[in-house]
Amino acid sequence: MGSIGHMKVSSTALSATRARFETPALPGPDRVAQAHTALEVEFARRCPNSVLLHERAQRVMPGGVSHDNRRVGGPSLFISKARGARKTDKDGHNYIDYWIGHGSLLLGHGRREIIEAIHLAAQDCTHPGACHEREVLWAEKVKALIPSADRVRFTASGSESSALAVRLARAMTKKNVIVKFDGHFHGWLDHAVQAVDLPFDLPFSAGVPQQVRDLTLTLPARNLEAVDELLNSRDDIAAIILEPTGASGGSIPIRPDFLRGLRDLTIRHRVALIFDEVITGFRIAPGGAQQRYNILPDITCLAKVLAGGMPGGAVCGSHEAFAAMEFSGDSKKDRLRRVTQYGTYNASPVSAAAGTAMLGMINDDVCKRAEANAGRLRHGLNTLFEKEGLPWAAYGISSVFHILTSDACVGTSLRDGTLDAADADPVVLKQKGPLDGLLRRALQLDGVDLPPGRQAWVSTAHTNGEIEETLAAFSRAISRLRTLNVL
Repeated sequence: MGSIGHMKVSSTALSATRARFETPALPGPDRVAQAHTALEVEFARRCPNSVLLHERAQRVMPGGVSHDNRRVGGPSLFISKARGARKTDKDGHNYIDYWIGHGSLLLGHGRREIIEAIHLAAQDCTHPGACHEREVLWAEKVKALIPSADRVRFTASGSESSALAVRLARAMTKKNVIVKFDGHFHGWLDHAVQAVDLPFDLPFSAGVPQQVRDLTLTLPARNLEAVDELLNSRDDIAAIILEPTGASGGSIPIRPDFLRGLRDLTIRHRVALIFDEVITGFRIAPGGAQQRYNILPDITCLAKVLAGGMPGGAVCGSHEAFAAMEFSGDSKKDRLRRVTQYGTYNASPVSAAAGTAMLGMINDDVCKRAEANAGRLRHGLNTLFEKEGLPWAAYGISSVFHILTSDACVGTSLRDGTLDAADADPVVLKQKGPLDGLLRRALQLDGVDLPPGRQAWVSTAHTNGEIEETLAAFSRAISRLRTLNVL
């Protein structure tokens, strides 16, 4: 279970730890800026083709990227090929990869079975503009694995899955308001812009009217009393949506007991419960968090692992949740009361083939192997951080991991086991520190690529040797940052 356990933090131990770090060991802005400049100069010398492509991209794409998370404090890496747990940039440098397809590649890059399935499907047709057998096979795999899946409807992404789940919940309950929790991410569409990044009282995107944002209420995570109070005070709540292991793939973890309490409250108040399993689905167990914790939601959002690295998402759930999507045969009723969904690329044959191949290889052993790999990495990192005298921590559940550098007290307490991440201050766990970007760039210079956010992923393709190489790269990156006078 990683850091999600039932150990309560000792206030005395935490106070003692904090006393050791009255002045946080964080560099000032001038030193950070100087180190950033030095690292960028070295990156430009090492990766000139990435720098040139970054300059070209800035001339044609806003921010020079096609996904906001790929924008960093300097030129992005441009990758030309990938296999297993490694990828190669346009300058021929190899990297051990912990983006791993934004978490979609549980088996690593270039898995033969998936490549062959894609190749065969593309030879038949890429877009028939009609139903095809592969979408049925894919849906049958989802239903066989996800415990709550009576019905499955495909989308083209996780964000679209979240939007469809919300629409289904509103149709099922005949109510309008959605409740989400601070820090939880449910895509980039209008219903989900509230309380994602710090500060939680600001939306993470412009362009969404206040009237729309008012239909999504936010609550602090982990507080069942707050949920109960809200549901007792209002009768317009359609659904509660959350990441079942906690915000940002578990960077702010919640315990299964909270999920059980939430399930009880939503049943009592006739509110739909939506599990956003875009990250956890098929990863922390073959049937996702709902299988691991034996807690069934009404509606589940899926993507990432679902499509084997190809574009694709899905919503699945109970017959009741999907009743409003069934055709009645009455044209007037179907026009006014039915939930509609379109999408040119929903369940495209190539994505369906990749997804079916991927899900055909999912089992307990696969999930446990990826989890064991991540456990070895987290343990190795924490041992290294302690040896280096750094108040940092690596933590997480299953094959997802997080690195905290921004709070000396919490980092040391998490690493030492005197504080459980499920008890730590959510704001501390969510915040990014001045060292995060510097560490990430230093690691790239030593052949490891981490995402810039608060989460990263491990696959079954990460061997013991690659984990040892990663730890060695961290050691060199720490030395580099010390040389730059930020540690």
